[in-house]
Amino acid sequence: MLKKTTRILYKIVEALSVFFVFGMVGTVCYVVFTRYVMNNAPRWGEEVALLCMVWFSLLSASMAIWDNRHIRVAVWEMVLPKKVFKALEVLVHVILFGIVVLMCWYGLDLLAVVSRGKMSGTGISYFWLYVSIPVSTAFMLIATMQRIGEILADKS
Repeated sequence: MLKKTTRILYKIVEALSVFFVFGMVGTVCYVVFTRYVMNNAPRWGEEVALLCMVWFSLLSASMAIWDNRHIRVAVWEMVLPKKVFKALEVLVHVILFGIVVLMCWYGLDLLAVVSRGKMSGTGISYFWLYVSIPVSTAFMLIATMQRIGEILADKS
């Protein structure tokens, strides 16, 4: 049941990431076209592209954890005994979990500070930019817990 739920969450995160990367690319293409062809770039273009880029980058970080594609040193797997490597991998994910908890904690603090302000070009509240931190870290925490469970169950 848990594996099925996390698979559904993964698909949602993947769909949101695709949406944001297409939004970013489309916005940048539109801004470049209007700037160099029409000589009249929209004020909102940079802010919308930034919003999409931040959401995409943070959401895709959780996908990297789910897929076990985050940066790591692969040589240890070849050099260390299997049990030692497994313990090291669990330790790395526990540290990652702690870092993500801190990121979520301070992201919520930051969200409280900036959410009253508005972006000048779009009028969108900064809340929608910075809420990406707690949302994406929630997905990262779920992915990290799943990875730790898979490592301990020897399914990695």
